[in-house]
Amino acid sequence: MWTKNGAKFLRKVLKRIDEVIPPQFVGRRIMVDDHSEDNTVKVAKNFGWTVYENRGRGLKDAIATALSYVSADFFISVEHDVILARDWWEKIPKYMEDERVAVAQGVRVATHNVLRKLDEYIVERKDICEDYLISIDNNIYRTSIIRVLGINLLDHAKVKREIEKKGMKWVVDRTVISDHIRHGIIASINHAYKMGLMTRGRLNRLKMFKLFLLSPLRAMHITFKKKSPEIIVVYPLIRLAILKAELERCEI
Repeated sequence: MWTKNGAKFLRKVLKRIDEVIPPQFVGRRIMVDDHSEDNTVKVAKNFGWTVYENRGRGLKDAIATALSYVSADFFISVEHDVILARDWWEKIPKYMEDERVAVAQGVRVATHNVLRKLDEYIVERKDICEDYLISIDNNIYRTSIIRVLGINLLDHAKVKREIEKKGMKWVVDRTVISDHIRHGIIASINHAYKMGLMTRGRLNRLKMFKLFLLSPLRAMHITFKKKSPEIIVVYPLIRLAILKAELERCEI
């Protein structure tokens, strides 16, 4: 786990991990803290986690620091604002019994009512590419494969492509649904923008631009399907934030 100023929701996250993952299967609880200014470190230590300071700054360095401490054949990553589904352990690790599986994960939906309906729409669409569902916040990994790739997990779309090139699989189970703590729409739009700056887009810029242009129509469809009028405004703004980040990232 990598954290930064997450004390306000970390207790719920860590408590659920203890409830879901049997302790006899846990080798180490590794947390890398990105120079938090609250009592994140104290909360983590109270739950029995070993906390290391990020060797650099930001999420990319925090992930790399965390991976450097992994020594087991398998490791799990849970984001500091994700509350694991109660059936996560029951379902997700079983995929690793297939030696062709390098990564397995569930999905997560926001706790905020409007954002939750938007996330549910994406998860429920059977025609949507699974690349839109991949994340690094409720996953189990085969350590040897991740080591060989040598790619930071933050660029998870690239990691997935490289895994598939090696004939391995990244499995997404849509039936295992964790909660993604989200308290506000503006904060989530800003988060989408910041993540876009840090990660490469799954689509090229032209496709991203088309998605933005079509986003009002898609928003109307989602609104009628999920009965949430706020999505008419929220979805285009999220697409705009992602596009803006991609354009700025490509200029760096």
